[in-house]
Amino acid sequence: MTSTSPPFPLFRLPYLPLDKVLRSFECGDLIEFSTCSKRCKQIVKSTRNEFTGIKIQIMRNFFSLMVDSNNGLESMWMSSENDFDENVRYFMLSGENIKIQGVNSLFHVFYPPQSRKLIFTSLVDHIVEILQIPIISVDFTTDQFDRFLQFVPSVSNSRRISFYGDTAMSRGDREFVRNIVNPDCELTFWPPI
Repeated sequence: MTSTSPPFPLFRLPYLPLDKVLRSFECGDLIEFSTCSKRCKQIVKSTRNEFTGIKIQIMRNFFSLMVDSNNGLESMWMSSENDFDENVRYFMLSGENIKIQGVNSLFHVFYPPQSRKLIFTSLVDHIVEILQIPIISVDFTTDQFDRFLQFVPSVSNSRRISFYGDTAMSRGDREFVRNIVNPDCELTFWPPI
């Protein structure tokens, strides 16, 4: 059925009603809405929210980004090797098309392996910027993950970064991490040397 009524003039609302409308959005919907245009991005950035931070897990073939609030997990973005065509949308971030499938507050991110770092970095930067929240923690699982150090600069402002693996990181790799991250960042290396 086709509607003959004009579209709702969302952008013509005064700030307080617009803020109230956007606060009723789910976290994932806000993130999606912010990718529609520069204006949408600015509006989402100006919206007050109750999100407290982002937690990240990253390993050889997988990453997850979890947006938390005082009420718990609000939205989860995770990489997926399974490629679906149902309910798929594309976001343009940092010049890359990012294929997303959202179900409730869980979003699967599909990407070609050669674009993994760029897409991960773009998604983290975008979520942190528009929701204006800190990266609370990052957990790296380093087993069979040769290039994990390439991801450290994109999460260097995290409050806590942990590295877990079957073998200890070299002293040189540990020093590289210490030199790149925020000095207030709590670092954990397991196993210890």
